[in-house]
Amino acid sequence: MEIDETPAITTVMAEDNNNAGRSRHQFSDTSFVDAKISNPSKRALTEVLQYEYMTKVQEATLPVILEGHDVVAKAKTGSGKTTAFLLPIIEQLAAVTDCNNSNQFVAIVLSPTRELANQIGAEFQKLATFHPGMKKQSITMIGGTNIDKDKRILQSPQQKLRLLIATPGRLQDHLNQNTANIVQRLSQIKVLCLDEADRLLDMGFRPELERIMEFLPPPQQRQTLLFSATFPNVMKDITRGAMRQDYKLIDTLDENEADANVQVVQKALVTPLQHHMLAMEQVLLAHAQERTKFKIIVFFTTARIAGFMAELFRADPRYPQYNDKTLLEMHSRKSQSYRTNVAKKFTNESNVILFSSDVSARGVDYPDVSLVLQVGAPSEKAQYIHRLGRTARAGQSGIGILLLSDFERVFMKELEDLNVEQMPQTTKHEHATEERRHLQQLVQQDERLSNSAAAAYQAFLGYYNSNVRRLRLKNKHELVEIANEYSTVIGFPEGEPPALLAKTVGKMGLKDVPGINIDRGAGRGGGRGGGGRGGRGGGRGGRGGRR
Repeated sequence: MEIDETPAITTVMAEDNNNAGRSRHQFSDTSFVDAKISNPSKRALTEVLQYEYMTKVQEATLPVILEGHDVVAKAKTGSGKTTAFLLPIIEQLAAVTDCNNSNQFVAIVLSPTRELANQIGAEFQKLATFHPGMKKQSITMIGGTNIDKDKRILQSPQQKLRLLIATPGRLQDHLNQNTANIVQRLSQIKVLCLDEADRLLDMGFRPELERIMEFLPPPQQRQTLLFSATFPNVMKDITRGAMRQDYKLIDTLDENEADANVQVVQKALVTPLQHHMLAMEQVLLAHAQERTKFKIIVFFTTARIAGFMAELFRADPRYPQYNDKTLLEMHSRKSQSYRTNVAKKFTNESNVILFSSDVSARGVDYPDVSLVLQVGAPSEKAQYIHRLGRTARAGQSGIGILLLSDFERVFMKELEDLNVEQMPQTTKHEHATEERRHLQQLVQQDERLSNSAAAAYQAFLGYYNSNVRRLRLKNKHELVEIANEYSTVIGFPEGEPPALLAKTVGKMGLKDVPGINIDRGAGRGGGRGGGGRGGRGGGRGGRGGRR
């Protein structure tokens, strides 16, 4: 890993405990009893969370943070990093008296997603159990919720708030309005923590982060903690502007692990696109039948596709086991309250399946996930790894399966160093043909499902349009052919792909590309742009002979 070579930086490498058993792969031999933290914190760790030993991340970072150093910690998800930064914050809160500045915040934790922010808040509540009154000293502020609720809590004289957990956008809203004098209340904070810092930058939060820091004490007057699974070059700019020059860089990753949990059995299944749905159904059914208890996350390339697939599976009369209670969905098209309820249900129950976009790929810790199924090529290798990290958490075992269509086969070259086992194709052409006929009948007789399928088609086209060069497609014409073949897989008759608005086609750079069905105000049948049937021969069973 490349790091900032500034001489003032101290780099600490955590040793890999190769002699530990597989069940303790991520754990050290250091007990929390030996940690220099207060007794109420130790009680919460042992009695509430039932932790005995520190993870390697906690062992490497906790003493350094407690000494007051700024820390950049490179740690993968599921490694116990939330506890690693919350414990020192709790010790700071415990040291604050109520004599002066009782409405001043002591610490801020910024999270890239609402789900992760809520999870951090829940972890804090557990760790604060035996600290008198501390559980009422935190507030979690996230987008997608009623901002007036934040205001009521911030303005309440009974709430002596000390810890602020937030997504950057929502905090920026309150700073702009100076809700309940929040600007002044943040002017003397002692700790700033950026969790999933690389994800914060990936999601475009850098401008918000820079504006937020303008309201905070300068780096020399606070402690800054930055936790990240990767350390891209852009991170160096953040560390230079947000941290003291003598920060500690702690790398807990074994570079030979390639960031993927060694407990995950990794497999890949490459099929013709026409076999796509059948293969996915078979993987899910086989995994559920092999276990008395299971918990599955299925990642799709976009939110629209995740939503459509959830609707489709629940509507299919062949699978009565898939309903609102057993097949859940999590993506940006759902409200925050819905996503919060789904996260709670998926966390607490077994024999459930979650269809998700990448909102669940990072940071959120769901216990006992037995299978991660990724449908379609991830946008990059790092995304594949982060999704894979949802299973085999805290030393447990798990399975990761990547389902690709033939045109995505080239993505396997990006995973050559990860020891991904190639699965044999078991789907048959005649069964795939029957599957398409069944789904076409199901989708075409349900207007709502048909509209959702049309949105999924557009999302598919948009996603792969941005990956044409990466997947080595010849041109946009080939892309449209693939998308139109996909339309027959998700319920549309061959040669009748959903119509797209001319404006949408223009934005995608697909104007005059043969096969595009443009909506010219004549309904779904619109008018075919550029000529050509657009379908790719459903009876051929996909693109199996091309590569």
